Amino acid sequence: MARVFISSSTRNQELAECFIEFIRLGMGVPKSDIFCTAFPEALPTGENFIEKIRTELESCDAVISLITEEYLRSTFCIVEMGIAWGMRKCYFPLLFVPYERLNSTPLCGVQMRCLDSREDISTVYDELFESHVIKGRQTAEFNRRLPAFIERMSGLKQGNYRIGMDKDGYYTAVIREVRKVSDNYRCYGIKGQIQDPPDEGEANSDWIFFWRGVYPDLQVGDWVRFKVSKSEVRQFPDIGSARNLYPSELEKCSGC
Repeated sequence: MARVFISSSTRNQELAECFIEFIRLGMGVPKSDIFCTAFPEALPTGENFIEKIRTELESCDAVISLITEEYLRSTFCIVEMGIAWGMRKCYFPLLFVPYERLNSTPLCGVQMRCLDSREDISTVYDELFESHVIKGRQTAEFNRRLPAFIERMSGLKQGNYRIGMDKDGYYTAVIREVRKVSDNYRCYGIKGQIQDPPDEGEANSDWIFFWRGVYPDLQVGDWVRFKVSKSEVRQFPDIGSARNLYPSELEKCSGC
């Protein structure tokens, strides 16, 4: 079995895990033949991780890039993409952003497949086989698992995912909506929902809420890094069940 290198942003852990599960169970690629930093054991403690990644890129037979907004903002991801191109690896760029987003990138003009397209993922399966990356077909199992995979990809694209806390207690999220409220406050919807909120309730969406002037004003597309002091779930006529997140710290960041 050929070695497959999955290139993805560390901000897209859930996306990478879903994709890896699908190529393992749906396409028949063993875990032992996949390298991705989404695996905790991929980068052993005390080892030079840059050298490890370089070695894996050199030895792999195919590179699959999961191209998200976070991917395009990540220097490491762009370098991995460049190395794959420079080494003439068998390369499969899978798109999770509008194609127009690539206009000012080296990917402009490159044939793409979409992660949330049944037809495109089926084409990638055929191409992996034709390129001898996959040695045998399991078409029935692939077709059985494909609808659930596409549904999950569509959900992740719409922001249906959980945001984990980093080792320092911060969440990182992108602003998806600016909510009009009293001029004394600021309220911003984020993509995804935080894991383990202080209120422990269930809500359809999460919103950062604070007094005007305490933190910078934000706009759609901004990335923020924040800590949550408390939260509460409330019912609203227009957005239904929503969670207000009250940050104790908040700053803009690059998101990569």
